[in-house]
Amino acid sequence: MRTSIVLVVLLAVASHTVAKPKNHFTRYPSWNTKMYPVWKDGDTRYKEAWKGGRVSFNVGNDSPTLTGAKVTFTIDLEFPHNQRVQPDGDVVWAEDCIVNRTKYHESEPVYPAQNTDWEAVFPDGTPFKKDKKPAYVFVWKTWGQYWQVADGPSSSLTIATDDIPLGSYNMDIVIYHYRSKEKFIPLGYASTQFSITDQIPFAVSLDQVNDIVAGDMRFVQNRAIAFTITLHDPSEYLSNADITFNWDFGDESGALISRELTVTHTYVSCGSFKPQVVIQAVIPDKACDPPVDTTTKAPGPPSDQGTTVKAPALASALPLLVSTKATSLTVNMVPSDTEEDNAEYETSTASSTTQETPTVAKTPSPINQDMAADSDAENRLRAGAKRTVTLTGQATVVVVAKRDAGDKPDDDCVIYRYGSFCTGIEVFEGIEKVEITQMDNAVMETPGMDKNVLDITVTCQGSHPKEVCSVILDAECLRPIHTACNMVEPSKECQLVLRHFFNNSGVYCINVSMANDVSLAATSAKFNLVMGSGVSSSGTIAMLLGVLVLVLAVAIVAYSYKRFKSYQPLKEEMIASGGQQLGGRAQSFWNLLNRRGAVDNCPLLQDRPV
Repeated sequence: MRTSIVLVVLLAVASHTVAKPKNHFTRYPSWNTKMYPVWKDGDTRYKEAWKGGRVSFNVGNDSPTLTGAKVTFTIDLEFPHNQRVQPDGDVVWAEDCIVNRTKYHESEPVYPAQNTDWEAVFPDGTPFKKDKKPAYVFVWKTWGQYWQVADGPSSSLTIATDDIPLGSYNMDIVIYHYRSKEKFIPLGYASTQFSITDQIPFAVSLDQVNDIVAGDMRFVQNRAIAFTITLHDPSEYLSNADITFNWDFGDESGALISRELTVTHTYVSCGSFKPQVVIQAVIPDKACDPPVDTTTKAPGPPSDQGTTVKAPALASALPLLVSTKATSLTVNMVPSDTEEDNAEYETSTASSTTQETPTVAKTPSPINQDMAADSDAENRLRAGAKRTVTLTGQATVVVVAKRDAGDKPDDDCVIYRYGSFCTGIEVFEGIEKVEITQMDNAVMETPGMDKNVLDITVTCQGSHPKEVCSVILDAECLRPIHTACNMVEPSKECQLVLRHFFNNSGVYCINVSMANDVSLAATSAKFNLVMGSGVSSSGTIAMLLGVLVLVLAVAIVAYSYKRFKSYQPLKEEMIASGGQQLGGRAQSFWNLLNRRGAVDNCPLLQDRPV
């Protein structure tokens, strides 16, 4: 048995939310409200926006995102239960049904294809660049700008986080469905929260062979524990970084510096320990890359697989327009007509004017750093350790104070990022060894039939078990035949006798395991069981007694006959008389039985010459 326990992560690995009713898309100067109407919250027209019921939205993102990396948002439309999505994205009826007194047949499109012989445009007037006009338009909005995507029932958006202050933000989405020429119907609004951090997000798992309870943070001494780190880097921002892991297992065994994601450590004594690790990532700074001459370079063909749009700094007030042909996406940064939109993204609990110490280290190299650099890095690591958040088993989003990531160093083209982890564990003495020391085979008499009994003596070392289980298997040790588990009473010596009953002879395997709250140990053996005679001991005795009684009875009858029968000579006159006397009849019967003729077997007793 093997357990894997996720202990901690800097922030939640993923964030998924459901649709929120609040509408942040109130008014924009260039919004085509005739083609893309804007309905207020609670508008009754939402109930009739889709045949068969309301459409729900499953919105998520892959934050927390390390500053400078890319964050991806996803949305999936979930349609009523009586509808399904075809591989090409069309939505059809999953069964024959009647909706609003109208009958629909299975596999019939919910909304038949409309005439697309017109130039489709986004809400801001930007034309579609795809040959096939998708049925849905998603408008994503955050940081005071919006992205427009034409796609199917499932869509995604990937944006960069360069020059974006650290903190938590909301991404709002409005979803439109194409109905007729120059007419899109809003299906609803959704929102998801994401965060940008300067701490490396990662998770740590602890594995130990034969661990009993997952998540109890209790392990066995003298048995290796595997510490595995899983970096949360979906955009592969750290793919070219030099990452080192500095481990301290809390048992005064010294520090372990490694570049491997998995290390092992064995605790040789019992007690409470606090293992911790500090991660350092040295990331090449893209600002040091040679400049690219964009005036003469022609744009390459866009990719059909994804969409990436770089977000401008929040301080910029100039509109920006970016379009990609493959995904029919545009991005604009425009001022809103309402004061609500100017402040709706300030979701941080801390003041946005508060500035913290930049996290970009200005040390030339971790190899030749001096004492001052060591002190500076240590202070940053300690500050980062206070921002770790324990993973509770479900996706959560932690609100982080917005602040600038800091200026890039002038004397080194690398960026330093850190992450830290610490937890508490307990180490106990476990069941070290289990052995089968003796097997005794005997016959037990039971009413009706006797059974062969196998007594197995088992011993163990280390801590005492609380439960013992034995499994009888076939000769190949593959198929279980019988399983028995019993609680064990505490005793000074770890020695048990397990008794099993067998009805048939043959070769068997047995697995014996002992367990307590923290450990598990097992052993196995193969044995050949030979059954006793098919007749029981009591049956054998009864049969022997019966035979003796029969022999004794025959002997008594024979003796009595020989003893009490009077001898009568066999005369010729008596033979001729035809047996007039009663004794002659008995004699004739006896002669018949003994196959005797008229000649006496004892001629010396007769008046005849020998």
